Amino acid sequence: MLKKFRKNKFAFSLITSLIILILCCFYTVFKPILAQQNTEITMGQQWLQHLEEDLNPWWLMETAYGKPVGNFPSFRCDNGDLVNPSKPCSAFTKLGDNYGYITNNLDKNYIVSQSRQVYTYCVAYHLSGNPKFLSLAKAGIDWIRNYGLDRENGGAFSYLKRESRQSGPSVLKRTSQELAYALQGMAFYYYLTQDQELLPEIIQLKNFIFETYYDPKLEMMMWVPKQVKNENVTNNWLKQKKHLLSQLDQIYTYMLILAPILPEPYQSEWKQDLLNLSSSIINEFYSPEYNTFWMEINNIGEGKLPTDYGHSMKAFWMIYLTGKLFNNQRFIDFAQIGASRMLEEAYDVESGLWGRGISFDENDKGVRDLDKKWWVYAELDQMAGTLSLEDSSYVDKYLKSTVNWWLKNMVDHTNHGVWNLLTWPTLEKQLPKQYHWKNGFHSHEHALVGYITSQANQGEKVKLYFARKKGKEKENIKPYYYTGEIVDINRSPMPSITDSNLPSLSDLNRVIVSFTGIK
Repeated sequence: MLKKFRKNKFAFSLITSLIILILCCFYTVFKPILAQQNTEITMGQQWLQHLEEDLNPWWLMETAYGKPVGNFPSFRCDNGDLVNPSKPCSAFTKLGDNYGYITNNLDKNYIVSQSRQVYTYCVAYHLSGNPKFLSLAKAGIDWIRNYGLDRENGGAFSYLKRESRQSGPSVLKRTSQELAYALQGMAFYYYLTQDQELLPEIIQLKNFIFETYYDPKLEMMMWVPKQVKNENVTNNWLKQKKHLLSQLDQIYTYMLILAPILPEPYQSEWKQDLLNLSSSIINEFYSPEYNTFWMEINNIGEGKLPTDYGHSMKAFWMIYLTGKLFNNQRFIDFAQIGASRMLEEAYDVESGLWGRGISFDENDKGVRDLDKKWWVYAELDQMAGTLSLEDSSYVDKYLKSTVNWWLKNMVDHTNHGVWNLLTWPTLEKQLPKQYHWKNGFHSHEHALVGYITSQANQGEKVKLYFARKKGKEKENIKPYYYTGEIVDINRSPMPSITDSNLPSLSDLNRVIVSFTGIK
């Protein structure tokens, strides 16, 4: 009896010890995961980590630099390799017939993507202070100024052939949206540096856009040059139309960031243009019934075309920020109410994630599309972050869930960068990570806005890096689209650039500015 008891006691002790050991191992292994889940995911430090570990490495690959440096390639494989037009990698060969605008143009470099990559490097410098990023941005600007601007006819080319550098297309086949993005990189670089050499180029290109595309009778920007008539145009993409993005992307890519910091008389002129374009977007493209913005109106007799959450939210965001700039309460209230409604509609409570938009079935019934498109998802986060500056409940209601999912799932944790499209719920990866309309712009802006708004929500200082010539360090300093109180400015000589292939920044000081009271 005693032997049996001792035997059972030993077995019990052994089992108990094993259970304790397993529990200890479980706690040790999963403690970091549990701790991560309890961490405030919208902290600015996490956005900086995302930038440094997930985003920047993709743009620091030598294949991103171009030959010569600054001639940034528009197309890269999902592992970062350059695309061979005659033998493309799988990211491009598996595209269907609807993606000819990608697969038929692999032999070109587009000014849109090159300008967006300048923006990308500028944001990387803005948040890190690493001069290599600013020098890469300068290399891209030099390339665009030397080869991308149409010095004979005005404006900018859409593309250059990779081998021959032959430019195209003709002036009448260039869209107002493309020209807006041609300005984006220069606009952000000017915001960082106040480089006066760039200002005439910026003013000249902006004037060309308005002179060529703005129709004073319709009081809106047209899609292609206003003299284009559709009778002789066979390509629907290049037909004349009233397009939301003709108005919206002028605001988004260069006007809103530059208007507050330009010298007169340009500042007053641009501000009036901002008001006019914003009013046109509201009056002509907004549907009160559906709380959305039409992508096109009266397009070739086909009526109105709906848009997705991304474009509509971008419109709300730009109108809201324009209202803030002018203290225009009508714009602010319109955008705040509309954006709040759309955020609620776009948010899928069951998954805690954003949807992409509303699609329509065969019975013309609206169905929410829950696929995850990188830039749409980013725009929704950015608007929620912006509104959280006035109402912090947006953080708990949306951002804690949506941002955490982005960091886990939208990032390529092997080769870096951000996926283009993940289908829901299988998360199948579709479309390439980089082509002429997918560059670093949206993902880097996502990190910048996320950092600024997160720091502000937590009562922390927002630290941003600028670059200025001596004596100009305090001029026109602001935290991106927002306002804030400058509490500290530190200036020091710009660290030297050791790569001889990159432009020197020796005439600039690195300026570190800390802001509070972000609005």
